[in-house]
Amino acid sequence: MQEFRGKVAVVTGAGSGMGRAFAQRFAEESMRVVLADVELAALERAVSELRDAGHDVIGVHTDVSRRESVEHLAERAAEAYGNIHVLCNNAGVEGYLDGAIWEASDNDWQWTMGVNFRSVVHGIQTFLPGMLAHGEEGHVVNTVSMTALVRGGNMYGIAKHAVLALSETMYAELREREANIGVSALCPGIIATRLFRGSRNRPAELQNATASPGASQGQEIRDRLDARLAQGMPPSQVADILFQAIRDDRFYVLTDHDWDDAIRSRNEDILLGRNPDLQVRGG
Repeated sequence: MQEFRGKVAVVTGAGSGMGRAFAQRFAEESMRVVLADVELAALERAVSELRDAGHDVIGVHTDVSRRESVEHLAERAAEAYGNIHVLCNNAGVEGYLDGAIWEASDNDWQWTMGVNFRSVVHGIQTFLPGMLAHGEEGHVVNTVSMTALVRGGNMYGIAKHAVLALSETMYAELREREANIGVSALCPGIIATRLFRGSRNRPAELQNATASPGASQGQEIRDRLDARLAQGMPPSQVADILFQAIRDDRFYVLTDHDWDDAIRSRNEDILLGRNPDLQVRGG
């Protein structure tokens, strides 16, 4: 995709973090931007800041884990701006970290997979047919993670492995149809976001009735990882990397090479039939 002025971008998880930076970057390229987020106060603040800077944006309160909410987002975006050209399926949460994977509840699975994986399914089901129908140049960005390229380590990683597989399938099928739509699988490493504070937006109906045995340990993990992310790459830098990748029609978009050894080790384990090396970690 080469022409951006006057085109329309939809960004989920746009109230803060990378999504906020993506919305800013697209707006600076004279695009009209639809910001979506489940956290209403953050969304309103982001929209206000962009409008104050003279950008043409709207905000739509959206729970990406619910298809009907994403459909509402699409309706509002079309009413405001018409055809959609860039879709960023970016919303995400850290998910279950409170014990062994077999100890997770159905609510843990529904929340983690709903926001991290089903949201991408909802996004492409809702927006992609219209993008194909209008036939103009476009691009879909699915925020994956470096955790999708290394050995699975938790429920978040499981979800991101699924998003990567979905993205690769989309890419192949769009190419087979010679569609005028590119796809990027964005794999961020350690980025300065509030990912590990995502539980603040967990719906009441998906809360566990009783705390899991590992809840205290899980919170310690979240606190530690949150502190680590605070030292990471600024989201604005990720936005610059992503924008260039869209221009270059690049599928695999890695923000850094800190995970190379872990990526290489996993692939060698697979090719050589070795058991996973539990000592090799990314980041």
